[in-house]
Amino acid sequence: MIRELKGALSLTVTLTFLVSGCAETKTNQCREIISIANGTVKEAKQLTNDRKSTDLEATLLAADTMELAAEEMASLEITDEQLQAYQKEFAIMYRETATATRSFVRAYENKDKTNLKQAQKAIKEATAPEEELVTKINQYCLE
Repeated sequence: MIRELKGALSLTVTLTFLVSGCAETKTNQCREIISIANGTVKEAKQLTNDRKSTDLEATLLAADTMELAAEEMASLEITDEQLQAYQKEFAIMYRETATATRSFVRAYENKDKTNLKQAQKAIKEATAPEEELVTKINQYCLE
């Protein structure tokens, strides 16, 4: 009887560690993704004076920030399947934003109004998923 009780207690303790370990893993993975996302937005806003800057060099630096964030996001070792999906969406969004931003700068420098409008549209489309993505990952990470 005591042996069975010890076995049950041992199993309970082991399960508790496993469950809390999994929760911790999800929490840590959430923190990693959210940290990159928050840092990227903060840096891009600083570089572009919250998108009000006319400094093309700063705009290119913001594109570099997005590209680096995409690489950093993609390199995270995320095991949670839902977080992997969010990770991928962030990386795609950052890459597309960087590409569109560079196209914008080229069009602006070349005074190419047609490509400038296309680049502006591409930037808007690339960043469109951001609000919904942030909401989804925040909700998922709070579960």
